[in-house]
Amino acid sequence: MSVWDPVVEFQFKHTGSQAAGEEWVSPDAYKLPPNEVLEIFRLEIIPPVNADTGLIRKFRYVTLMIEGKEYETLRINSVMAPLEHQANVGVAVDFGIPYLHRPITGIIPGPLEGTCPKVARGQTLSVKTVADEAISEPYTIVLKAARVRGQDMLLEKVGTPVVGGRIELDKEEYVKEPVPVSLETWNELPGGLAQKKPQVFPWFTYARNKVDTTPNQWYDFEYYAKVNYDWMNLSWNLVNKENAYIVTHLGVIPHSNSKALRFYVEGRITMPEFTTRPLPEKNFFPPAMYYDTSVNANIKLAGPKKLIKPFLFHGVKGGIQVIDNGTAIPANGVELHVYGVKVVLR
Repeated sequence: MSVWDPVVEFQFKHTGSQAAGEEWVSPDAYKLPPNEVLEIFRLEIIPPVNADTGLIRKFRYVTLMIEGKEYETLRINSVMAPLEHQANVGVAVDFGIPYLHRPITGIIPGPLEGTCPKVARGQTLSVKTVADEAISEPYTIVLKAARVRGQDMLLEKVGTPVVGGRIELDKEEYVKEPVPVSLETWNELPGGLAQKKPQVFPWFTYARNKVDTTPNQWYDFEYYAKVNYDWMNLSWNLVNKENAYIVTHLGVIPHSNSKALRFYVEGRITMPEFTTRPLPEKNFFPPAMYYDTSVNANIKLAGPKKLIKPFLFHGVKGGIQVIDNGTAIPANGVELHVYGVKVVLR
């Protein structure tokens, strides 16, 4: 039987306690039948909230698990992907444009757009969380996906027998070899874990400053001296062009001593700065949510901010930097939420 569901929802619920640093993989994995594929276009979080303080508990990260393999370019924390709900101002960012939404969007996305994670027939889908602090409250991870059952229906909805194309990065072209659109090869398409290089993945991460900032000097989020984990690294030397990073959305939870943020590229003549002051002052990159639920209840404008023009880091030395107002930002005082695309070239 052929089926097309443009939106299907999976909920993975956790109850009980979870110690700081403890990992949890939902045992309620969804196993795809032999004639079904999924394209995950969004992850949303109903976070654990401390009832006494009203503060959202911190995850170290949330990510997908596909056929027992961790989706390594997704490192989403408790406030980066709010549930789509009339009581929430912020909205979670989609992982890309689904190929399975072509009858709705009217387009077949290019390789840098069709980056939604793909789950092939017979594979299992679950989620993984890692606690950054002790959690005793329940929480839920929500996945939203498009689903197709049947080879003929898959071809009809995607609208092309093969997916390939060219990736242009700063006037350089990389060829994405054509892949047949089939139940067997679905996870070889952009966003799939079985794709050949150049590979394109949704890239959602965040970073906190590991140490105090030096007054009036730009802070590099460089692993491991300046951030705690390699996936928090936002400072790159990409001269060998092994990887490229495209930033599409950004959110900042600033400190009272925060001043500004910039996209730094060594050798660039101009380095525009963006104000990132705490409420009620201006923050050019508001986050989707804050950790304080009483603050969230009164937000009138939430993020993350969609960049007018996505910022590309390719073949350069650079990164995302912040600066204080002349007084140091203490360790873990500022938090950057970054959303975009990672391209693995070599």
